[in-house]
Amino acid sequence: MPDDTPLPEDRPNRRPPRERAGDESDERPRRPRRPPEDDDEYDDYPRPRRRPRDDGPDPALKMVVPLNTSALAIIAGYVGLISVLCLPAPFALLFGILALVHLKKNPKLDGKVRAIFAIVMGAVFSTVLAVLLVVAALGQFK
Repeated sequence: MPDDTPLPEDRPNRRPPRERAGDESDERPRRPRRPPEDDDEYDDYPRPRRRPRDDGPDPALKMVVPLNTSALAIIAGYVGLISVLCLPAPFALLFGILALVHLKKNPKLDGKVRAIFAIVMGAVFSTVLAVLLVVAALGQFK
């Protein structure tokens, strides 16, 4: 079966190849690289487009979705929440301290507030747990 693919020069709507610099045949006007010295002529030149700044994710979005946050800080925050049950409180304290150490080594990560929350909740409810255990132990010996 013969190949019916047209040769490159036979293809429709194909632009001719660009000619090298130095040829005067190019009809398009070239934009100058620098603005002219005269301020009156500067208005005729297009302004360069500015790229939008990328400051990272939206701060409101970071409150809902933990973007760029330490995994230890996320775990510590959730364990800190359930430390109200008293039994996970020492783990919240532990994970909070580990998360702060991890955040010091990786300063680009977020999650410091979650780690501090876990430390506070873990300390408070570990104290409550210790008091309950002491009261239970003293009540048993009477």
